[in-house]
Parts: sequence; structure tokens; C-alpha cells
Amino acid sequence: MENCTTPRWQTFLFSTISPIGAVIITNPFDTAKVRLQLQGQFDASQRIYKNSFDAILKIYKHEGLVGLQKGLVPAMWREGSKNVMRIGMYEPIMERMHDKKRDGPLPMWKRILAGGTSGALGALACNPFELIKTRMQAQSNSKIVVGHQHQYSSGLWPTMYNEVKKNGVFTLYKGSGMSVVRSFFGSGANLSIYSYMRDNLISKQYMKDGFLVDATSGLTSSLFTALVMNPVDVLRTRIYNQAVNAETSNVVYKNGIDALFKVVKNEGVKALFKGWVASFARLGPHFTLTFVFFEELKRLSRNFNNKQ
Repeated sequence: MENCTTPRWQTFLFSTISPIGAVIITNPFDTAKVRLQLQGQFDASQRIYKNSFDAILKIYKHEGLVGLQKGLVPAMWREGSKNVMRIGMYEPIMERMHDKKRDGPLPMWKRILAGGTSGALGALACNPFELIKTRMQAQSNSKIVVGHQHQYSSGLWPTMYNEVKKNGVFTLYKGSGMSVVRSFFGSGANLSIYSYMRDNLISKQYMKDGFLVDATSGLTSSLFTALVMNPVDVLRTRIYNQAVNAETSNVVYKNGIDALFKVVKNEGVKALFKGWVASFARLGPHFTLTFVFFEELKRLSRNFNNKQ
């Protein structure tokens, strides 16, 4: 019985809590992905990490569990601030775009546009946390170093304060343009495929509303999300992690277009898919857990509200 919908404020709350719970489990794969994407930046022949699983083993060997969970605190803030917009705003945007009673079934292109728009909003909201997270994950033992090392020695908030003090507030939004593009396409694929699959699997009675349909739809959507986002993700990781000096413009990558040309020229087109396996290894469980947590919280809310 679902005659009582989930209150909007609860949807926003659940969209924040669910991915925070998921990232605690999936952050090690994100750390491995960042290392793989930075590998070869200064020397195209550099090959410290053979693949995502080799990266995880080497990080654990040289840095322990703490190394695998680097950047966890900013990752949690990133997930909360991003998904309150990305997931929380998805349905409100769709409702503005499409009236099911008047317009009939929701077309795929509207799902993609709503997902892309909410994803872009989320990317702007979380960029400062994403930036610090990436730099913390890049910091590594001297035997397995890849990319620039920022040498952060304090927690999230002191680190952000020091960055702003040294380079200005806009330094926290470095790479935000790339993040918006990444999240527009990534969330457009993720949320549209997830919602389309879930709606159809339930309406055509292939599956019942529950854990299995949430997990199946979430995992399938993550595969397409990883493929769509990875090239932009590589470029964004390079921009995020490069050395910053407020007094000079002498940087490796001036912007996303410059990064694209330099990466392809120096490392080949295949470099745009560095870390793809690690990305899917993170996104698969992450989106599966996120949507399972999210839908289960909504079901609990509806059951509770129906009893009132």
C-alpha cells in the first residue's frame, strides 16, 4: 500500500544520507582510480600500477588501510552536498518538465535532461570537497608516487582554509567547469537509465518493488555512467591535482580543452580511459548501495506515514 508519498524534505534527506553510507565502503576504489588517472602524467611510460586491483594491493602494502581510505572525510561531504541536488532535485525537475496525467509516459530524453541538470547543480555544490578529496587521495608513499603531491597534513576544514588563504576562494572551484560537464553526462545516463529500468521492471511485473529491482537498476546504470564519465574524469583529475600558485599561470593544464589535447598528444587516446575498471569497481557498488539505501528509506517512510 503506497497511497502516501514520501515528503519532499525526507527525499532530500535520504538523497544525502544514502550516498554517504555507500562511499564509506567504496572509497578505496576511488583512491585507486585517482592514482591510475594520474599515472603517466609526467612520463607516459610510467607504470607503477598495472590495473585497479594492483593499485589497491600496492596502496595497502605501502600505506595500509589508512591509505586506501584517504580523502574519506571530504568524500563524505562531497557525496552529501552533491546528491542532495543530484538525486534530491531529479524528481522535482522532471515534474516541472512533464505532467504524467496530461502528457502520458515520461520519454527518455526528458529523464536524461532532468538527470543532467540535477547532476550539474550537484557538481557545483560539491566542487570544493571534490578538489580536496582528489588531492588527498593522490598523496602517496614515495615508492608509489604518481602526479603532483600537495603534502596536506591537516584535516578537511583547515586544509580548505589554508587553500583559500593562500590562493583565494576561487581556487576551490578549479576544475568546476569539467565537473559540471562530467556530471551532466554522467548523471544524465545514471538517473535516466536507473529510473527507466526500475519503472519498467516494476510496471511490466518482471520484478517487484524491493531490494532486487533497486540493485539491478543501480548496477546497470553504473556501467553506462562509468563509460560516459571516464574521459572527462581523467582530465578533471589532472586539473584538480596539478600544482597551484596564485602568483603565476605556469600550470601544466590551462583548462579542460588544453588538458584534452595534451593528454591525447603525450599519452594517446587510451589515456582517457585510465582507471575505467577502478571507476566501475567504485561506481557499481556505490550506485547500487546508494539506490538500495535511498529506496529502502523511502519505503520505510511511506510505511510509517501510512500508519499515521
